[in-house]
Amino acid sequence: MRQDKNTIQTQLPNKQLPVIDFDKLKIAVVHDCYLYLGGAERVLENILKLFPQAEVYIALIKKPYWKKLSRTHTIHTSLLNKIPLPEKYISFLKPLVIAYWERLKLDQYDLVISSSHSFSAKSVKTKFSTLHLAYLHTPPRYLYREFNEMNWVKKPFFQKIFSGWLTYLRKKDWQAAQRVDQLIANSQTTQKRIAKYYDRKSLVIYPPAILPKTTELSKRSAAQPQYYLFHSRLVKQKGAELVIKTFNRLNKPLIVIGTGAEKKYLQKIAGPNISFVGFVTDQQLIKLYGQARALIYTAIEEDFGLVPVEAMSCGVPVIAFASGGVKETVVHKKTGLLFDRFSIKSLERAIKEFEKNTWSAQNCRRQAAKFSEQKFQQQLLQIIQAQFAKKSSLE
Repeated sequence: MRQDKNTIQTQLPNKQLPVIDFDKLKIAVVHDCYLYLGGAERVLENILKLFPQAEVYIALIKKPYWKKLSRTHTIHTSLLNKIPLPEKYISFLKPLVIAYWERLKLDQYDLVISSSHSFSAKSVKTKFSTLHLAYLHTPPRYLYREFNEMNWVKKPFFQKIFSGWLTYLRKKDWQAAQRVDQLIANSQTTQKRIAKYYDRKSLVIYPPAILPKTTELSKRSAAQPQYYLFHSRLVKQKGAELVIKTFNRLNKPLIVIGTGAEKKYLQKIAGPNISFVGFVTDQQLIKLYGQARALIYTAIEEDFGLVPVEAMSCGVPVIAFASGGVKETVVHKKTGLLFDRFSIKSLERAIKEFEKNTWSAQNCRRQAAKFSEQKFQQQLLQIIQAQFAKKSSLE
């Protein structure tokens, strides 16, 4: 995998960084929303492992996740969290959530780490002496050009109605990005968006994948692959409809993991060769990967894409639409296949080509090891140390 000049490994200073007693710091971790368990939530979990004393601010959080986090951390939520909206309508709260973050002043903290995507947690305000690092999964998709679940807003009719409002939100989003001491991107794909929309440089730290233990991996080598897997939130941006229609044509066994707004529609169009298992635990997921031929991954303009890394960590190759961060994680013709056209024919060709070749589970695992929790935590700590040193030199 190519590393460019802006990645963390080459941009961090070579000089000895100061030792910081983090136990003496007052720390806040700010996260957009916690409505499901995805890559952004994996990042949040790892940050909280580093800073168990941190207070946590989450604008919107489902009750089961709140119960889990509140056992170990003080959780602050917004009044918006009390609005009983179905998940598919949550996107309509985004402007209100931005307003909530804009009004939230975290001057009492020494260190603020925000984990931000479409709900703009980076918009929180701090005093000059507070160090604010923003980990960006992406700039808000609905405000810019990337595919998202609110693409209807970008149609000409709605553009005329909402253009002034969207311009205002983009202005507020840009201002928020300028207030942050250090922007961190989750991929080179996101890093380019940061440069384009915010005119700022950023560092790249890839999100952490939970790598299975060797004892769990040994079970796969003894098993015969039985089916293909699709693992994702079931929303348009993830491309599940394309996968379902392709496997209907191929009549090959497919297991769909995940839930979301499109689940009922996808179940309706799926053939008898396709089964839906909904949400699964990490242990259940590893078992499912144990007999999988490949992961099918069709996200459109994905920011990073943690699922392909998790699949490779289990020795499972990936067949993926060549869009966004997956081009940084899957090595074409070595740990999987990338196809260029978002179409049934293109995916079908890729699956047929995949079946003509043999694939090394060891190559997949070796690639996935580049995205470990340990590397993520080490690199984040290095940036924090470097930024504290920089900030103290300016005071």
